[in-house]
Amino acid sequence: MTASLNVSGLVLRRAEWRDYDRMITLLTSEQGKLEAVVRGCRRPKSELINASEPFVCGQFQLYFAHERYSVTQMKLTDGFFPLRENLDRLTVGAGWLRLLEKVSPENEPAGELLSMSLEALSFLSYTDVDEKLLNLMFQLKLLRLTGFSPATEVCAVCGKKLDENDLYFDAQKGGCVCRSCSVSARKLSYGAGRILKKAPKAPFKNVEMLIPHPDWPEAAEKTAQFVRYAVGDGE
Repeated sequence: MTASLNVSGLVLRRAEWRDYDRMITLLTSEQGKLEAVVRGCRRPKSELINASEPFVCGQFQLYFAHERYSVTQMKLTDGFFPLRENLDRLTVGAGWLRLLEKVSPENEPAGELLSMSLEALSFLSYTDVDEKLLNLMFQLKLLRLTGFSPATEVCAVCGKKLDENDLYFDAQKGGCVCRSCSVSARKLSYGAGRILKKAPKAPFKNVEMLIPHPDWPEAAEKTAQFVRYAVGDGE
């Protein structure tokens, strides 16, 4: 069976393969996560070298044969190159790609997830918004879009409706918990609780509204803890 496929995609990972090829992991709008070979991309003056670099996004033409995709053409949309000039922001971006590789669906559309990821990378690359705040927004929206969100409205243990003025947070138990189930949990401020509840559903650009919010660092800390337990990677 052979078939051609045109997809919008973001390169999440690359690996050297054979003498002149690379294997890449793509997050695509049309097919979710998939792997593809970029043949000959490591040869001098290869036109496909950009297609095999992490953070690169664009339109990929794929050819499927012998149970494997190959990249035949690629039109670059963005490479988010400023990330490579700032180690802290590059580290955050690399963490996002790892998370996307872990939780992105396969063989099903992932347009909203790809769109959110590209917008987040644009903020990380082209604005001076604190990367820790951007990381909070990215993680919360990623968790919502992939079905891993922490409990915020009812207790993660007993299911009781939570009092927003009396919240506790336990990453190992699934998020926010009530007083009765908070044996080892720490108190969560009202402001941080509101961020955990509201931010995942807000447009990514609304992240700038959180800049003056005094409780976003607390929300970021709790979210990172939750990601480590729910997904297995928090950095």
